[in-house]
This record gives sequence, structure tokens and C-alpha cells, in this order.
Amino acid sequence: MQPHLVFIHRNTPKVAVVEPRGLAVRSVDYYRAVEEEGVDARVNRTVHDPAGRAIAQWDPRLFLNASAPANLVTIHGLSGTALCTLSVDAGLHVSLFGEAGQPVHSWDGRGSQHWMHYDNQLRLTALFEQAADGEAVCAERLNYAANDQAFVDHNQCGQLIRHDDPAGTQLFEAFGLMGGLLEQTRHFLRALESPDWPESAAECNEWLEPGPGATTHSRLNALGESVEQTDAQGNRQFFNHTVAGQLREVRLQLRNDTTQKTLVSAIQYNAHGQTEREVAGNGVITMVEYAPADGCLIRLHAKRGSHVLQDSSYEYDPAGNVLRIEDAAVPVRYFANQRIEPVNRYDYDSLDQLIRATGWEVGGTNKGPQFSVFDDPAPRGNYCQTYRYDRGGNLLELSHKGPQNHGHRLVAAPFSNRCLPVIEGVEPGEEDFRAGFDSNGNLLKLQPGQTLFWNLLNQLSEVRPVARDSAASDSERYLYGADGMRVRKVRSMQTNARTVMAEVRYLPSLEIRTHSGTGEVLHVISVQAGRSSVRVLHWETVPPKDSANDQYRYCLNDHLGSCTLELDSEGEVISQERYHPFGTTAWFAGRGEVEASRKTVRYSGKERDATGLYYYGFRYYVAWLQRWLSPDPAKDIESLNLYVFVSNSPVARYDREGLVSWPWSRSAQSMSSSVDKLVEVFNRDNNGRLRVMLDDERDKYGGVLEHLASFDQNTSALEEYVEGGSGVYAQINNELRSGQTSGDPELSSLMEELKQEVENLSEYEGEVYRATRTPPGVYGKLINKSDAVMDMAYMSTSAIPHHAIDWLETWVDGGSNNEKNERVIFIFDKSTTKKVASAGMLTDHVLIKPNAVFKVKDVRHIESAQYGSLIVVGLKPANDPSAKDIKNIFSGEVLLPAINDSVTRRIRGVFSRWLKS
Repeated sequence: MQPHLVFIHRNTPKVAVVEPRGLAVRSVDYYRAVEEEGVDARVNRTVHDPAGRAIAQWDPRLFLNASAPANLVTIHGLSGTALCTLSVDAGLHVSLFGEAGQPVHSWDGRGSQHWMHYDNQLRLTALFEQAADGEAVCAERLNYAANDQAFVDHNQCGQLIRHDDPAGTQLFEAFGLMGGLLEQTRHFLRALESPDWPESAAECNEWLEPGPGATTHSRLNALGESVEQTDAQGNRQFFNHTVAGQLREVRLQLRNDTTQKTLVSAIQYNAHGQTEREVAGNGVITMVEYAPADGCLIRLHAKRGSHVLQDSSYEYDPAGNVLRIEDAAVPVRYFANQRIEPVNRYDYDSLDQLIRATGWEVGGTNKGPQFSVFDDPAPRGNYCQTYRYDRGGNLLELSHKGPQNHGHRLVAAPFSNRCLPVIEGVEPGEEDFRAGFDSNGNLLKLQPGQTLFWNLLNQLSEVRPVARDSAASDSERYLYGADGMRVRKVRSMQTNARTVMAEVRYLPSLEIRTHSGTGEVLHVISVQAGRSSVRVLHWETVPPKDSANDQYRYCLNDHLGSCTLELDSEGEVISQERYHPFGTTAWFAGRGEVEASRKTVRYSGKERDATGLYYYGFRYYVAWLQRWLSPDPAKDIESLNLYVFVSNSPVARYDREGLVSWPWSRSAQSMSSSVDKLVEVFNRDNNGRLRVMLDDERDKYGGVLEHLASFDQNTSALEEYVEGGSGVYAQINNELRSGQTSGDPELSSLMEELKQEVENLSEYEGEVYRATRTPPGVYGKLINKSDAVMDMAYMSTSAIPHHAIDWLETWVDGGSNNEKNERVIFIFDKSTTKKVASAGMLTDHVLIKPNAVFKVKDVRHIESAQYGSLIVVGLKPANDPSAKDIKNIFSGEVLLPAINDSVTRRIRGVFSRWLKS
């Protein structure tokens, strides 16, 4: 650890102030950026109601101003559900819920409202919306299959089979035995105007383009893993897995080819499931090294033959922040009396915010949304960027010193985190902030003269980069599917007294790009092949000059997933790009600008639009301002500042979908990532009772259900155990936890029968989830990271996180005396021994045997304005359970003290039943 880091972090603890009920009313972080400075206390304040629910929260910036409103105010209903939230960033949101907890009606600060219709099974059937000055329209309609023979033949009974959404219609035409989606078809709208869906399917079809639509087929194996996918143009992807279910090989067969081309093969993994070596289809071999102690990436090496393409080494501080990256594949250069080393260095403050970055760049720096053109490779130079933040985490000033010095300043609104740039030395005033954002916090102007438009779901619907009073404006419009993901992009440009249209349609693993000016029709086939992504360019029309058809373009990514090297099918370089920490381009070069201009996936593996915005999924990122374009739709999932990008730590964290940032330095299968994923799902909107399930999750978990249901098990005792109305499960577990027998011979016989059945059940190798409640303060006071915990009874879990959250809100929350207890979801990792226990309607039921001892890997306390508080606990099997006190997983009570050699026999004798497996 560098000496100056020790001084920066000295006397900077994180302090929590707890009231008598065990609720945190203050959390204090101590800030220092320069080692000579004293520390600055950053206080977050939370006010709770008598039921212990957070009703007002202040960040350190607004906390200092006695007249400032709370960052977030929440009003709860009698059931504890958040009915109203008022955010200084995202505005007002009011929701009403039905008796089963389903959302029924909502209003926002713009006067927009949404309401939902359900059938008698509480399945969502229609979603209506109305702008403050508009008419009510049906934005979505959903239809479900009955039990007719035609539906039986395709396993559609009870399934959603048609979804009319703002982008068109999606048909779900075939499923596996337990819900894995096998065939889906997308129909697009005739026009770009928002539809008002009628009730009749025939009338709905009139809104759609004629034709059969775009159909995607999938094939799953017995474990629910995808083994083949055929896209809407007939291109086929094949996936081979190891016996452990890990990806081993990916092949692609284009529609007009008779042979399959291998895109990646010979993938090797370490014991933690991390990729160590893989061979790309163009002969490039990638090797990855990790630190043995914590699994952090320490070297990324790629070569073809003897030619080294990438050789990046990483150094970290103890918190996992990247301190240094060196690419040994790039030689040391000299220019303008400078030694230019291929090394990037990073400094952080005591809050882990990036405050200084040094590295190298080439030519002029891209300071805005314009597309990066090739730089002259000769004038290389070192650069230094420094960053200044306010107490709320807003990046207010960036200073760049290099071959070209520049920078920018932002000003934050007095009582929110909405920021606007200083333009030509003029700071924005109150009127600028009122005109610059709508009531929901969406930015209204990208650059001077460039207007942004938002739909009623706070999704960016249109950008007008060039506005004209006397003629049509240039524009780029976006349409989104029901899951919130973009499915269509249409750019309109006025050139030489005519309108030119460029359109992209997004389908599973396929993009269809058309250009009315040139007549070009381009199909882009996308495949994730191990660590690399592969894009194949297939022209239906004549390829451009000097461009071969069916181009294979392999992206070598850095640790964040940014495409740094684009290679052809022979391993030759098409383009190279390096990025500043927050995503602007530091260097862009290649063998031809026209060829490289077709590169659309860039920083963090995301698509960069012609507007310069990066599309992440749920939001757009403004790289030249280092912040999001709109507030976080997941509300305060990560911070009370809803605009901050990856917690101001862009080298150590990344964002997958525009909702929450993730630490990347450990394995993708790490427990912290699993916890992050569950937190992200928890904060999504509801679709009926369940959280919204993305298309890839629907495929994945449908396959999981199909796999679990495939086990033919004779389990009469298990079925009696899981029968909710009988109370048998409570009797069995109470007896196991108390260590005392009831004397009931029937119960004893059933327990012995259940034990034998569970022993014979098949093993399940995926992660599982359990929802429960624990007394206040158990996690965070009595139980912390690295502690050992266990339950002496059986633990029922779900293989589907969405189901665990539903169980939490439907059953766990409804228990007696539960209001005063804390809501908890346990995540048991893949290495946990667990049994497939599907029985009755509980297809996703997985059982953990009594007396299994776990190590606490992660404890995450979150507050959601919409759904309330939750503690997420990551668990893995304890390797040496005797080395620490073993605590009750629900209460924190010590069940077994730490064992040493002198008392081992005595302790094991007293607790022999507890330790029996």
C-alpha cells in the first residue's frame, strides 16, 4: 500500500449512530483527499416513524443547511408499503396498491398517471397511461393462454403469449415443460407514434407492420442451459458446456453457410469458476491471472502466435480500488521531451472517490458528444485529470492537463443534485435549473440548442441535435419494449432538401440496420464468446467499397468490458481505442476510418449513439459530463444522489444496466456480485406480484424450473413437510431446533422418513434464496462479515430470486409481530450442499439440510423508497467452522463457542446432535 494512502485513510472510520430501537439515525463518513488536511465529517441523517420505517433522509450536503428539504421523504401505508415518495432529484411519485400488494394506480410530479388492470388470478392484463394534458391511452395489453389443445401442444397454458407494448407486439409461441421460452416473435409498429392498444387482437394487428415478424428460436438442455439459438434471420449459435455447467465452446453458423465457425473454445476455469484461458476463433489466446488470496484480476494477456496484443497488469489498494494498470504490449515512447509509458495511475479520497488519474493519450482529446475520429499517432503525451466533488457526490470540476489542456465546471442546484454546466464562464441560475429539468428530474437540453424529450415512463424518447424553425429538425427517436429495453432507434437527418432515415432494430443477438440514403441493409449478429464479444457484419445489399461481406469482428475487452482492440478473423487489428476513466476517448486509431466507424460498442461494452450518449439499458450516460442523463429509476438503491455515476469510482466499479454499480475486481461469480444482483432485482418495478423479469432472465429461470421439475422423486414425507396448511414443517423444525423430542411416534417416524428421502434427493448446484425476518440488530450488531452461522433445522429456499422477494412480501411480511423485525434475504452460493425438493406447486423448492455451517461473506443494508428496508446476506460453506463461534442464523445467539484442542471432545459430546450431519 502506498504510504500516502495510509495517511489519507488515517482516522476516517465509518460511524453509525443508533437509537434505542437499533435503528441508525446518523451515519458519518470522514472525508480526506490530501494527506496534509484534517478530516471532514460527512453526516447522513435518517428519521424513522414509530414503526421503524425511514420517512426522511438527508445527504451530507443538504444536512448542513437547516432550511434544506430532505433528499427523500417517504410516506408509508398501514401495510408498510411506500405510498408516496418525494425526491429532490426525481420529484414526486404516488402509488396505490391492491389488497394483494399489486400496483394499481400511480401519479408523478409531471401530472402523468398510470393504472393497471388485472384478471381474477391477479395477472396484469392492461396498463394505461395519461399525460397531464393528454388523453388516456392503453400503453400495454397482455394476453394469456387458456387450456385449449393448441396451447397444450406448445406448453403455453397459463403463460403470457402476447404482449402489446410501446414498440409493437411480442408473441411467446412455445415453452419448455416448465416455462423455458423456446420461440418468440417480435412485430414492430407501422409508425413511430405511441399506440393506444384496443382490446381486440385483430384491431391490435392493424397497428403493426404486415408480415410474419421476427422469430427467434431457442433450445435448452436438461439443466436449462441454452445450447442453441436461431435468430430472426436464420443464423444459428451453438453453446457447449462442461459437466459443471460452465461454457466451454461457442460456434456460429450463418444463414447461408453449411459449416459452423468456432468463435471461442478450450475455455479453462479455476476452482472459483473464473476464466483462466480461452482460444478465440481468430487464433487469439487470452490468459487471465488472479490473486490467490482474494480472486482479484492481476493480469490480462492476449496474443496471437508470438504477437502480444494485450498484456495488462493491475495493482489494488486493500479496498479493491485500482491503483495502477500497465499494458506491457504497448512500448515506451518519446515525444516532445516526454517519456510516455503505457501506465495509468489512480488516486482516491477516503470515500473511495477517484480524485486524480494519470495516463497517456494521442492527439486532440474528445471533449464532447462528437464521434471520435482517428488521431495522429505521432503526438502522444501524458495527461493528468483531477476531479472535485461536493459533499453530495456531484462531480463539479474536471481539470485535464495534457497535449491539449481543457476542463469543465458544473453547478449543482441549491436543494437537489441536478447539475448544469458553466458555459463561457456564465454559471446557471435558478431559472436555468427550472428550465433545464422537468419535474421528474429528466434533463431537457443535451447541449445548447439540442432538445431532449421523455415519455411518460421517464425513458428518453427523442433527441433533436439540430432544431430548425423553417424546416424539419434532425432527430433521433427511441422505442422500448415492455421490459424497458430499447428495441428500435430511428435517426432522421435533413440533407440536400431531402430526409434521410437511418434505423436500427434490436432483436435477440441481432441488429438490423438500414439507411434510406444509401439503400444499405446491414445485419449485425452479436455473440458473447467467453470474455470477448463477436460481431459479424452481413450486408443484404452490396457491401461498401473495400469491405468484405460477413466480417467477423472480435472485441478484446479491458477489465470493465470496454472494447479496446477490435480484431478481424485473422487476428489483425481493425481499431484500437483507449479511454479516460469516465469514458471519454483518449486514443482512437486503426487501419481505416470507414471500417472503424462501424464500431458502435465501446466504453464499458455499451453502445454509443450518434448523439454521443452511451445506452446502458435503463438510462443514458453522458461521458463528457461524467453523470447520468436522468435520475436512477431504482430510486435510492445506491445513493441519495440519483445522478452519480458508479459512485464516482469508474475504474473500480461498473454498471450493467443503468441501475446500480458493481465492484468488478473479483470473480463474476463472487458473492458480492450476487448480492448486488438481488438488490437490483428488489428495486425493480412490479409486474403484477413479481418483480419485472428481463427477457434473458425469463429464459434462464424458465430453464431452471424445467430442470428442477424434471426430477422424478418419490417423496411422500417431503410433500407432507411442504404442505403449508398442515403445520408439519413447523413441528419438525421446532423439534430440531429445541433438541427435545415431543414423544409423538408419528412425528418421529415422519422425521426419519423425511431424513432418508432428503438424503436420496438430487443435488442442486445453483444459488438459492431464502426470505425471513430477524430481530432488530442481528445483522450488523450480533452477526457480521466472516462470522459463522447455522440453523439446526431444514431451510427451504427458492432457486428464483423474484420468487423469494414475492415470498418475503406476501407471506413473511404478513406474519405475526413481524413489523418490529427486520426483513432479510439469505443468498446461499453455488458451493452450498442443497437438495432438489420440488413438491406440489413448489417447483423451485430447494432444501438445505440441518446443521450446515456457513460463513457470512456479505451483509448489505438497503433502504428503498418504494419497497422499504431489506438486509441481504451472502453465505457460503464455512471451511473451518470450529475456528469461530457458531451463531444462530436467525438470532445471533452463540450455539457453539470457538473450539480449541483442549475442549474439543467435551464440546462435541455436549452438542453431538447439533453437529450430526
